[in-house]
Amino acid sequence: ESFRSDYVLGEGGFGTVYKGYTDENARVGSKSLPVAVKVLNKDGLQGHREWLTEVNFLGQLRHPNLVKLVGYCCEDDHRLLVYEFMFRGSLENHLFRKTAAPLPWATRMMIALGAAKGLAFLHNAERPVIYRDFKTSNILLDSDYTAKLSDFGLAKAGPHGDETPCVNSSNGHIWICSSRSMQRLVIRRRGAMSTAFGVVLLQLLTGPGVGGQDPAPATEQSPPRLGPPPSL
Repeated sequence: ESFRSDYVLGEGGFGTVYKGYTDENARVGSKSLPVAVKVLNKDGLQGHREWLTEVNFLGQLRHPNLVKLVGYCCEDDHRLLVYEFMFRGSLENHLFRKTAAPLPWATRMMIALGAAKGLAFLHNAERPVIYRDFKTSNILLDSDYTAKLSDFGLAKAGPHGDETPCVNSSNGHIWICSSRSMQRLVIRRRGAMSTAFGVVLLQLLTGPGVGGQDPAPATEQSPPRLGPPPSL
């Protein structure tokens, strides 16, 4: 109830994201820093399970190309997630918002490389993480345009050990499958991630403002601009 509407950064399936500040009196010698606070919408598309998934993954994973989880809150039916504040917002806004300044080529390539490093870290972890939600709206940029992956509510853990429980998300039943079968499943999902990365890379290469200028309006002879990708 105390969140101000003029501090809204965005909205999604989980809920509303607000800009906030840490309490400088919480620790001796600490300074007030900006943060992003994601508040669960009780009537939204995601719920406690996605909130818990995000806490479990981002609470353990650390990498320069993953957004940092600063804290969380679970009280009664309230669910909050607190992240480091990303000053440049999402890649989606830079590519598709009409008022956004065009991104130079070097910056576009740096963003693509950073996002790729984040995915590679997840796939090559001791227990691989299947991200499952790679798109421009989930690639956030800090003040130096460093790309960081966010929103791990749909992520799943990859295989671990010789036999791994497989979960059928349609009915919640659990059964045991061999590591070879699980590996094939991971390969297919990595293939989906490769496709999603290809879509984002294509948007970086051909999106508005390529070359420092907006492309000419679409005509019968020129292809239309690419829109935001479907969620993969």
